[in-house]
Amino acid sequence: MPGWLIAIIVLAVLAASYIAICYAFANLLLYPKRQPVVRSPDEYGLKYENVEFKSTDGLKLKGWFIPGALKKIIIVTHPMFCNRHGYLTRNQSLLASAGTSDIDLLSSIKALNQAGYSILTFDFRNHGESEKGMTGVGLNEYQDVLGAMDYLESRRDLDTSGLAFVSFCMGANSTIVAMSKAKERFKKVKCLLAFQPISFQIFVRSYLKANYTPLGLALMPLMERICRWRGGYPLKEMSPREFVKDIAVPTLYVQGKADRWTELTDIQSFYDRTPEPKALLWLEEKMSRPESYNYFGKHPEKMLEFVRSHF
Repeated sequence: MPGWLIAIIVLAVLAASYIAICYAFANLLLYPKRQPVVRSPDEYGLKYENVEFKSTDGLKLKGWFIPGALKKIIIVTHPMFCNRHGYLTRNQSLLASAGTSDIDLLSSIKALNQAGYSILTFDFRNHGESEKGMTGVGLNEYQDVLGAMDYLESRRDLDTSGLAFVSFCMGANSTIVAMSKAKERFKKVKCLLAFQPISFQIFVRSYLKANYTPLGLALMPLMERICRWRGGYPLKEMSPREFVKDIAVPTLYVQGKADRWTELTDIQSFYDRTPEPKALLWLEEKMSRPESYNYFGKHPEKMLEFVRSHF
């Protein structure tokens, strides 16, 4: 076989591999691999109800309602790639690896519930046991947040005069977007704890660089084109930055300083644009982004102090 033909074959294989990898990443961004719901609140000694409701655009969402001693309700929303109980590395995608760090949201939920708060937590669209729907990292999921609020208000056995949000990553994005698009719905909300909200373009860029060396950045142009071709948003638009100005409740941002999957200027920009009253809690411990989501499960004091001070 002549050398020029071998070169063409090699280039064709490399090009096909590049396209296939970009398509796989784009598909993962639009429709993340689901984490199966394999844990439940009763493993943490919590009584709960399985609940089902619809987002405001009609998708079926599944979750848990955990009753508390107080007539105060906290909606807990999860990060992308997780479900309502968290994330198990044994079920992770090869392309979207969290390393060796499981995410245990139920420990934070337990701390809130033991403090007396009722909890509603649920799987976002295309996560856990909820119905399939394209992920928008908040730009679609805000409708899931509003659906959760509709569900609570539909229950005559609940007092919804006092609500709060403890929202993680995509969950924080979704809550912030909902606060902007449906301002009148949040008059009863007392506060928002926004744990590591993210601009998705910055996240994808930082993740590829951290996990695949700077060479991974070569995937971004075609990957984004494929996302757009399949109906997704431009990555630069998938951010709460333009929505935080409409937050009208006391807000606590939380960010791990050692997080390699973001740029710290990103969350600083959210904080700077958010109206008072607000605060920004930097986690100084050397934790990865997935590890940091377990922080309040182990050290709930500042989370509980913030929530109590505004209820």
